[in-house]
Amino acid sequence: MTKPFRFTLLAVLSLALVVAAACYPPATPVPSSAPAPSGDITDIVWQWTSVANRTTGQTTPVPNPQAYTIIFRDDGTVSGQADCNTFTGTYSTDGGLFINTTPDVMAACGGASLDIQYFELLDAIVTGGPDGSGGLALETAGGEQRMTFVSGVPPAPTAPAAAPAPSSDITNIVWKWQTLEDVAAGASTRVPDPSKYTIVFYDDGTTTGQADCNTFSGTYSQGADFTISVTPDVMAACDQGSMDQQFLNLLDDVVAGGPDGAGGLMLQTAGGAQKMLFSNGGAAQ
Repeated sequence: MTKPFRFTLLAVLSLALVVAAACYPPATPVPSSAPAPSGDITDIVWQWTSVANRTTGQTTPVPNPQAYTIIFRDDGTVSGQADCNTFTGTYSTDGGLFINTTPDVMAACGGASLDIQYFELLDAIVTGGPDGSGGLALETAGGEQRMTFVSGVPPAPTAPAAAPAPSSDITNIVWKWQTLEDVAAGASTRVPDPSKYTIVFYDDGTTTGQADCNTFSGTYSQGADFTISVTPDVMAACDQGSMDQQFLNLLDDVVAGGPDGAGGLMLQTAGGAQKMLFSNGGAAQ
C-alpha cells in the first residue's frame, strides 16, 4: 500500500469516527431509585407522614405529623421536633444524605410516642431528596426503611389570609391551648398539658382562665380587633418548663381570633406571626 493511499484511508476513517461520535452521544446513566440530595429541601418545615419497611412491605402512618418535623438549613445544620422533644444537629450531602441529631432535652413523651423511632431513623438515613410530588423522601441503607414527609409551610399567598372573625360562638366555653405555631420560624410547639392552659370568654366581655399553676381574669374586646387583657390573680412561680409566662404574654398580644372552622379556636398576634390553637374543653361552669 502506497503512502498517499494509506494517509487517505486514515483520514477517511478519522472523519467517520467523528461523525459517528456526533450522531451517538454517550449513554445517559440510569438514575437510582433513591432520591438524590437537593437544595430544594432547605428552609422548609418537613412533617413526617409515614415510614415504609421494604422487607415486610408494611407502611405505617404517623398519627400526628405536626409533632415530628425536621428543617434543613443552608449552613448544614438541622432542627426539628420529635413529639414532646426538640432537637438540633447537622447533615451532609457528601456521597449521599447523612443526618446527625441531638435532642435538646430528652423527655419521656409517653407510651404511644414515636420519638425514639424517629431519632433512630433520622440517624440511619443514607440518602434522600424531593419525591417528585412536592414532598421529601429519606431512606436508610438499601432502601430498607423509607420515610416520607410533606411540606408544613404552604406557599406564600398572593394576598394575606383573612384572620378569623370574632364570634359569639366562642363564649362560655373552656378553651384548652393545644399548640403554638410560629409562622416566621416555621415551628409548631405542642402544649404538654392543655388542661393547665385555658381561657373562658363570657358574654359580658370578661375572661378567666388558668396558666399552669396560676389563674387569671381580665377583659376582651371584639371591636375592630380582637384584643385580650389578662391579670394573674396571684403570680406564683410554677415548675421549671412551665409555659405560664409565655401563655399570658401571648394572650396580651392577640389582635385577632375566632372559630377555626373545625370546632376549635384560633388566636393570632399581629400579622399572624404567631397562632394559638385551642380545643373545646366543654361548657364553662
